[in-house]
Amino acid sequence: MKTSERRSTCPINYSVEIFGDKWMFLILRDIMFNGKNSFLEFRASDEKISSAVLTEKLNLLLEEGIVSKVTSPKNASKFLYLITEKGIELVPAMVEFLDWGSRYNPDGGPKAWLERIRQNKKKAIMELQDKLREDRRSHELM
Repeated sequence: MKTSERRSTCPINYSVEIFGDKWMFLILRDIMFNGKNSFLEFRASDEKISSAVLTEKLNLLLEEGIVSKVTSPKNASKFLYLITEKGIELVPAMVEFLDWGSRYNPDGGPKAWLERIRQNKKKAIMELQDKLREDRRSHELM
């Protein structure tokens, strides 16, 4: 895994250098909460990320080991981006962002997940992590 040169060794700096813009969070949202895993699925999101920006962000996620890239078993010319264990470890942070954002922007968000989070956040996090691991395994076995 190639890593970019960092401005400092500060853990917050490391995180900001990876996740310092909206697109990284939105790509992770689509993987974690919306089950998306292909370039075209990411492009179809409401926020309308450009192909060039999406390519750049996916390459950074690949470089950092947060996602892996595999050939689709259904279409050899299509790639799938699967979340790695390193990415799955981001679920608690993403759940916190989702929960916080929904409190101050109550018109949006995945209602089913928000309900589960509000009932039992720890259990919802564990269930989402398990689901992502299972989804990854099922794609790898195809």
